[in-house]
Amino acid sequence: MNAQKLYRLAIANAASAAYLVIVGGSVVVATATTLSVSDPGMIWVWPALLTAPTSLLLIPSVGSLVPDGSLLFWPAYLGLVAVGALVQSTALGALWHGLRRGARRLTASA
Repeated sequence: MNAQKLYRLAIANAASAAYLVIVGGSVVVATATTLSVSDPGMIWVWPALLTAPTSLLLIPSVGSLVPDGSLLFWPAYLGLVAVGALVQSTALGALWHGLRRGARRLTASA
């Protein structure tokens, strides 16, 4: 698979783009909440849940690599959420492409 096709599947289609905007928005809201209130609560769960199941499979590995309370956890967490979002976005793009290709075949045969 070439880079252009991978880009089209992962980012440059309606389903993937909408998904990435939602995930990015959840990270922006979580960041703003963390910076503006003293206790943000469980706001950082949302980016992980939006990128599930991929991020939920990857995030426990970060906990074992980074000591508790370390500031190194957050860049690793955000990196895994980004990887999870790209994997999920590519899967959505492939599904979108398959559904559109099937609809074109049905239209052409009718």
